[in-house]
Amino acid sequence: MTGRLRSTAVHLSLAAFLLAGVAACGGPQGYAVPSKVCGRDMDKDRLAELLPNGAKLRDEPSVPDEPFSCEIYVDDVMELAFSEHSGQREFDVLKHAKEGKLGGFDQLRASDVSDNAVVSHTRSVVMAPCPKAGKNYILDLDLTQADNDHSDDIERFVRSYLPTGLAAMGC
Repeated sequence: MTGRLRSTAVHLSLAAFLLAGVAACGGPQGYAVPSKVCGRDMDKDRLAELLPNGAKLRDEPSVPDEPFSCEIYVDDVMELAFSEHSGQREFDVLKHAKEGKLGGFDQLRASDVSDNAVVSHTRSVVMAPCPKAGKNYILDLDLTQADNDHSDDIERFVRSYLPTGLAAMGC
């Protein structure tokens, strides 16, 4: 009976050791995702879904503010970049994206974030009315290092960020 207890104790200790090692390797980001990035309020949970694990996060907002842009780095590698414009003339975002006028997209589709928006595995462009500043607001977001399909994560982030972006751009 004592041998059986020792064997069980050894197995439990080994299991705990292995689980601790797995948790250390697969844990969340080593940095804290802030709720304010580039001077803008953000849903830190939605932002965290777009960023990889790493030790250090930093952001670089543009100067001047119009058009506004923000680059987010993890361990000194740019992982996410977005820009915002207001006062833009209206155009069909999906049509322009399909024609290549907005740059490259991987697996492009219309997005329901706005009436005039597209999303791909790593990128989104959204146009929304901006009556206070006149014309329209555009948000262009790009995951610069991602290879997999992040379209759902991008849409969740954009939905949460859009009111902040619109307000910040005077819409």
